[in-house]
Amino acid sequence: MKITERDACTGCGACAQACPFRAIVFREDEEGFPVPEVQEDKCKNCGMCRKVCPAVNPPQTHAIQKAYAAQLRDRDALGESTSGGLLTAFAREVFRKGGAVYGCVWDEKYTAVFRRAENEEELKGMRGSKYVSSWTGNAYKDAEADLEAGKTVLFTGMPCQVAGLKNVLKKDYPGLITMAFLCGGAPSPLAFRAYLKTISGKVPLKELDFRFRDKREHGAGVHITYQGAHKRVCETYISNPYYFSFYTKVILRLSCYHCPYRYRDRQEDITVGDFWGVEKHHPEMDVRAGVSALLVNTQKGADLLGKVRDALELTETRPEDIAGENNLTLTDEKKIYRIPAIRKGFFETLKSQGWKAAEHRYLYNPTRFKLWAKEKMPRKMLVLLKKYLR
Repeated sequence: MKITERDACTGCGACAQACPFRAIVFREDEEGFPVPEVQEDKCKNCGMCRKVCPAVNPPQTHAIQKAYAAQLRDRDALGESTSGGLLTAFAREVFRKGGAVYGCVWDEKYTAVFRRAENEEELKGMRGSKYVSSWTGNAYKDAEADLEAGKTVLFTGMPCQVAGLKNVLKKDYPGLITMAFLCGGAPSPLAFRAYLKTISGKVPLKELDFRFRDKREHGAGVHITYQGAHKRVCETYISNPYYFSFYTKVILRLSCYHCPYRYRDRQEDITVGDFWGVEKHHPEMDVRAGVSALLVNTQKGADLLGKVRDALELTETRPEDIAGENNLTLTDEKKIYRIPAIRKGFFETLKSQGWKAAEHRYLYNPTRFKLWAKEKMPRKMLVLLKKYLR
C-alpha cells in the first residue's frame, strides 16, 4: 500500500505508530531520511496509515492570537538553551503538575531521538538545537498513554511531528499542550553521521560534546563547537561545512522545500523559535543572552503562558516583526524553496565517496567564499578589494 508521495512524506512516524498490525517499519532511504516501508505480509489494507498521515489529512489549524519576544529569567538554564529558554519555563510548570514532556535529545551515537522527561534532570538533553531529522519512535503512543492516565503532556517537536501526534491521537485531550518551532527544514541523518566521522577520529563520540548553537563564548548566534584532539573548536555557520550545507538547503528532506507548516495558520498551541532581528524591534532585550519568538495560537497556549509569565522577560510584538527574518509566512501565497542544483550530486558523492569528497566538490563555492570574506575581513578591506577586482 502506498501511503503518500515520496516528496510529501515528512518521516513523522504517524503511520507506523497508528498501524494496528505493526505492518509499517521505518528505514533510511538512499539519502538517509527515515521513510515508511509497508510489510505486505502483515498489511490488512485497513487504511489507517493514510488516515493518520498529515500529508494526506492535515490537522486543524488556528489563527495566531498573540506574539512576543521572550527570554527566561533563569540565567543558568538560559545559557544552556539555544534561544530564549522557553522550553524550560513551560516544562517546569508541567512537571509541577506531575506531567511529562516529550522532545528530542541526542542518544549516545548522536542520533536525534524522542524521549520522555518527568523532571528537570531528564529535560536537560532536550535543550539546544539538533539540526538533523529526528526519530519519533513510539513517542505518540507513549504520550497517548500518559494522556489516557490523566497526565498533563507537553509535546514539542517539528511542526510535522506535532501534526503526526495529533492525527494519531484522533481527539483533543484537555491535558495535551503542543509546541512546535519555526522550522528551517530537516537535514539528512546520513549527512550528519558522515560529517561527524570527519571530526571524531581522534575524539570518541562520548567526549565530543557537539553543540550546534553554543552561547558560552560568543553569546547567542550560530557558533558550532566540539571538542577537538587538542582544543575546543569553535566555528561559524559559514566555516562549519555541515551547518553551511543546512543553511544553503542542500541536505534537506524533499518535503521541506514545500513545507505546509510555515504559514500564519498554526496547528500547535504554541510556536517558538529564534527571534532573528529582534534588536531592530526591541533593542531593550538582551540579545546576546538569546531571545525567542513566541506565538500563542490557542487558549491552551495562553493559559500555559499565563502560569509561567513571572519566569519570563516578555515583550509583546507583532507577528510581522517575527516573520521578517524567520521561517514564518503571513501571506496566502505558497512559499516554495528552490531545490539546489547541487543537491542530487552532493548526495551521490556523499554516499559513494564520503563527506570530505562531497564537501570539496560542492560546498567550496562562490556563495560560501563571499560570505567567508565578509565574515573574516574588516569592512574597509572589503571595499578596497572590490575596487581592486573592478
